[in-house]
Amino acid sequence: MSQEDITGKDRLQELIGADYRLQWIIGHGGMSTVWLADDVVNDREVAIKVLRPEFSDNREFLSRFRNEAQAAENIDSEHVVATYDYREVPDPAGHTFCFIVMEYVRGESLADMLEREGSLPEDLALDVLEQAAHGLSVIHRMNMVHRDIKPGNMLITANGIVKITDFGIAKAAAAVPLTRTGMVVGTAQYVSPEQAQGKEVTSASDVYSLGVVGYEMMAGRRPFSGDSSVSVAIAHINQAPPQMPVSISAQTRELIGISLRKDPGRRFPNGNEMALAVSAVRLGQRPPQPRTSAMMAQAEAPSPSASTAMLGKVARPNTVATGVNPATGARPVTMTQEAQPKGSGIGIGLFIAALLAVIIGAVIYAGTTGILFNGTSDETTTPETITETYTPTVEETTSHWVPPTTAPRTTSSIPETTSQQPTTSEEETSEEPTSEQPTSSQTVPQIPTSTPRTSATVPEETSAPADELVDAINGLLEVGGAQ
Repeated sequence: MSQEDITGKDRLQELIGADYRLQWIIGHGGMSTVWLADDVVNDREVAIKVLRPEFSDNREFLSRFRNEAQAAENIDSEHVVATYDYREVPDPAGHTFCFIVMEYVRGESLADMLEREGSLPEDLALDVLEQAAHGLSVIHRMNMVHRDIKPGNMLITANGIVKITDFGIAKAAAAVPLTRTGMVVGTAQYVSPEQAQGKEVTSASDVYSLGVVGYEMMAGRRPFSGDSSVSVAIAHINQAPPQMPVSISAQTRELIGISLRKDPGRRFPNGNEMALAVSAVRLGQRPPQPRTSAMMAQAEAPSPSASTAMLGKVARPNTVATGVNPATGARPVTMTQEAQPKGSGIGIGLFIAALLAVIIGAVIYAGTTGILFNGTSDETTTPETITETYTPTVEETTSHWVPPTTAPRTTSSIPETTSQQPTTSEEETSEEPTSEQPTSSQTVPQIPTSTPRTSATVPEETSAPADELVDAINGLLEVGGAQ
């Protein structure tokens, strides 16, 4: 909260007094700002709606709103948000500070739910309609009209209970000239034809608006749309609503059709008859026609059902606590050690085991063929080095590191003093004195003419150091990687 907000909160707190302790803003509207507050006297959470100064300074508006708010305190229905208190306080700046204290509902508006879900199943939508109609029946029995029934003014709790809110403001707003506020009394998408024409508004007007809400819940769209509020209002006056999808039962389609009749005298006249009609449809019956004998009884409060519980599961309370994401209403998830993705340790172990098996096999193979003990460099001319000078030739033949210039030394017949080894003998004589060179008689026992130099006597005559064994293993790994 910014410093400016803190200052504004402190100023409001002084005007409201010590009976209520402000917490934070939970909603904004065209005519008011809603705060979450603590009712210190009654030890409960409440919602305080503070009217904007341009409305509270209008005497006619203030008079109408005062009367409606005081009358709303007598409404006792589970499906209407309770009004606890109404106060007017003189502002030091000369304005009238006006606020209303209401029941605080932990829930989600039907508008937010429809924006997220698109539409509702028929049984859930009928549940919403019956609860809302019963709330309207209580209001209408007190000879009052809501005037602004729409999804934004219908709250759904976590238990699936529907509550109508914002009662009384619409009637008071009729006193404010449109040229001053730029507002229309009632939302154009849900306004009744008589309301759009400026005619007398009755309880049947609330029934029409509730019928539009029912249409939108099940069809996934409003019956009328347009580029402006005026075009939408004209459509409500002149056009018939489009046919609802046939996936919706015929009884429900007839129920919505009766509610959306242009003539208020042919609609359900009040919330009580609407509630009775919805109850019949939920039982699989056709809705009774308005103003018939079947509509003489008083509708009972709907009992919670399976659809009510399901409706509560769909709802997402929009007032969030600490640690909750305001956009989604979900708490941040911390991945525990069990929930964290685990690497394939078994696969790594198998890979290492396979690699070790390849190395061990290569070492055994090299030991039996004499590769490990026959090859390094030809920098020395000792008998052991002479034996090693032939190994690179075998390795070159195997791994193709350097193309051999002569035939491999592992041919079946190698004379002791033939011309097939001129390069080797020249390298041997040029690097070391002749006295240190081994004689042909010394070399012949080491290199039998009938077999390659991989005989078992070669390892016995030469002792390769441990570093040469490691280098040979590394060489085998490099060869395997190159292939």
